[in-house]
Amino acid sequence: MSIVELSFRYTIINYFVLLSLALGQDQLNREGPYGAKTVISNTSDGSKVSLDKTIPILEVVELSISNKNSKHASIGDELIIRATASEGIVTKKILINGREVNHMDLTESQFYANYFFKDSDNDGIVNFEINFSDSSGNQGVVVKSSTDGNNIIFDKTHPSDFTTGPIISDGGNIIPDSWNSTNTHLVVNVPIDQNDTTLINGTLQLYAKIGANKWENIGQKVKIIPEDLGKNKSINIKEIIIESITGFKENGVIDIKATIEDIAGNETKGAPSKNKIIIDQTPPLISRMTIESSNGYPSKAKIGDEITISFQADEKIQNPSFIIYGKETMAENKDGFVWTITHIMQNSDPEGEIKFSHTPIIDIQGNPAIPVRKKNNDAVLDTTLNFENGNKFVGKWRFGNINGFGYYKWDGIGVYSGNWLDGKKHGEGTMVWDDGSKYEGGWALDEFSGDGTYYYNNGDTYVGEWKKGKKYGKGVFSWKSGDVYEGNWVEGKRSGSGVMIMQNGEKWAVRVLNPPD
Repeated sequence: MSIVELSFRYTIINYFVLLSLALGQDQLNREGPYGAKTVISNTSDGSKVSLDKTIPILEVVELSISNKNSKHASIGDELIIRATASEGIVTKKILINGREVNHMDLTESQFYANYFFKDSDNDGIVNFEINFSDSSGNQGVVVKSSTDGNNIIFDKTHPSDFTTGPIISDGGNIIPDSWNSTNTHLVVNVPIDQNDTTLINGTLQLYAKIGANKWENIGQKVKIIPEDLGKNKSINIKEIIIESITGFKENGVIDIKATIEDIAGNETKGAPSKNKIIIDQTPPLISRMTIESSNGYPSKAKIGDEITISFQADEKIQNPSFIIYGKETMAENKDGFVWTITHIMQNSDPEGEIKFSHTPIIDIQGNPAIPVRKKNNDAVLDTTLNFENGNKFVGKWRFGNINGFGYYKWDGIGVYSGNWLDGKKHGEGTMVWDDGSKYEGGWALDEFSGDGTYYYNNGDTYVGEWKKGKKYGKGVFSWKSGDVYEGNWVEGKRSGSGVMIMQNGEKWAVRVLNPPD
């Protein structure tokens, strides 16, 4: 072998020796000349380059809104966009109504963004777009809609200004602008804009106040339906709600207004109704109903004599009619509160005691009168009565019964001192029971009524409003323990808003949502 051949072989061998040392003999996987490995698959530092041709996609895009309605938004509502990608996403740019918003990654492939609507946003469907790319730089197709097709409508426009419509007393004797003892509910009319379709599925709420008291909501929210557009929507408010309004009392004046809220939650407070409701539940008192003849003997009559029936009311009443022997005659106002009815005796009238009847006597506010009294019991007497059962009365006796101020003691029960009407506690008075209980305040026909205080024999106390013998309206109940409740009452039970003040000084706002039946 020549020196040249030896030199060449030596050079080749050394080359592959050096290459094996650099790459590792195991990485030479294919034989070349002279049995050497020639193909290399890995780098010495482990680095690799992969080809990625797959375009990322957003498999799920969801929209949610903080508004109570899932498809509408108003100023201040929060919009959240949640997205799930087919692979890890590196670059994201999210625009809502043309504004870039921040986002937060949940995982490599999941992220979300939120946005609070502003007054500067335009009404209409909310626009958004999501720009994104994967780690290889592959740009996904820009997404501008949710995967379920859900759209959010932004609405910052409030319902049109309005004035609450007429208020009508209903049930019993209906007298315009009056709430009397026979009424069962109020009908409140609220105009609904015929051109505002955003009011559909919106709501309206009624508010009331008496005198200088604060406005308070009455009744529940009422849903607006398509048929309401362009009409007055009528809402019935029951007696139990009307008479639980703060400050409800005789001669009080009720103001009512409404608030309308559209589907997005935009609210407009309407002006109060132009008509007001005056509270008058006091029945008229009818006295001195008499009948006499023009005959020389007033208790006798012959054909041609004039029979006169007269009575007196303690307030203005509606003109009643009387029927004498089948003939209807309207009563006439003779002198202020004195009314008369006349009849000329006819040959066809039967002999005997003259009988008559009359339509119900009601005052101008619609309250039925207390039954009439007979003339022969019209004397006013200061009377002392001792009863066989041990009871005792000292006071005014009129119209054949206890009327006016008087003292009455029930043996084994208690003592009442105060005003009376037809033998019933009526007006201001105090009742003390033998068990130690005590009530002082207003009465109406033997029942607690108006403002009054009840002292329980266990040390508890209630100070507030009453109706038909039960706590009704605003009142304060103090327990002997020191705990106190201040708030609203209905049918003797706590109802609506109130405050509990614990003996340790802690205060708790409470609300009973369902008033008693």
